[in-house]
Amino acid sequence: AVGTAIEGGEGAMGEPSTSTLEVEVKAKGSAKEGVKRRYESWPGNETFFCGGACVTGPYYWGIVGTCLLILIPCVVFVVFVAWPLYEDLRDSDSGGGSKEIGAYVLLAVSIALPCLSLSSLFCSGCMDPGIIPRAPAPLGNTDHIARTRHVEVNGHMVLVRYNDTCNFYQPPRAHHCSVLNDCIERFDHYCPWVGTTIGKRNYRFYLIFVFSCTVLCVFTFACSAYLVKIRSDDPDTSVGEAIRGEPGALFMMAYVFIGIWFVGGLSGFHIYLLSRNQTTYENIRYSYDRNSANPYNKGCLANWAEVFCVRVPARNCDFTEVMPEKEENPTAAL
Repeated sequence: AVGTAIEGGEGAMGEPSTSTLEVEVKAKGSAKEGVKRRYESWPGNETFFCGGACVTGPYYWGIVGTCLLILIPCVVFVVFVAWPLYEDLRDSDSGGGSKEIGAYVLLAVSIALPCLSLSSLFCSGCMDPGIIPRAPAPLGNTDHIARTRHVEVNGHMVLVRYNDTCNFYQPPRAHHCSVLNDCIERFDHYCPWVGTTIGKRNYRFYLIFVFSCTVLCVFTFACSAYLVKIRSDDPDTSVGEAIRGEPGALFMMAYVFIGIWFVGGLSGFHIYLLSRNQTTYENIRYSYDRNSANPYNKGCLANWAEVFCVRVPARNCDFTEVMPEKEENPTAAL
């Protein structure tokens, strides 16, 4: 191609000749051919969408099921509980008093809480949790590489392990997720309800999802019970008749009563972990409170601020990056 460009020479007034322009166009075309994005040859088990911008686990349908478990009951709640309550409160105070304002607030919260839960669900489930790119495989025999070594963290010695799959010593708090088949920074756990691993980058959104679901359960149960109470306040209506007359409220109370034990317990557990700056994996594996001091504990307020008051860390790897197709290891250039 270079030889052809030289032979073509320059035309009049020093402008490139036609043959030179043709060669340049062909060169650019060949540069675009045979390339692909980094995620297309990624060695892990992740599933990618939107050209690598969205990253989730191999069993991503779990997030769809969780979405339906939230969305369907919330539609039932808004139609059969929140809207009747809104109309009752609005009609009982047509003068623009506190009840009418409360009616608008109730309807707004009934819509905002499910939106918060669903948005945080998809944020936690569709973003890179903190994947650490693999290092190139070492040449020759690896028996000389020590399996473990100690590093200092905040004045404490922490044991780190060599990972034969990713070819490096795992950073402190990192762990190789067997589902994604990649090392994750600040690994917490793999969550089938979210469809991916919870790590350093999506832990905040996972907590918002769990906490908002807990508040949503309490809110829907209270509103459903209040609607039944309003109906039973009628002198001609007994409590049993009021319950039978509001099947939507009865369904919601039974549904969230079951769900609150799960998300409520999970919220309490993660409040405990967050206050002590532990991950789920560390709590099960190391038991800092019983066996040794936690090197990551900065105090309750500082621990919470470390999760909620900092920017989301940048990705360790840009999966949308275009790379030459001949590059066999997509992590080699990182």
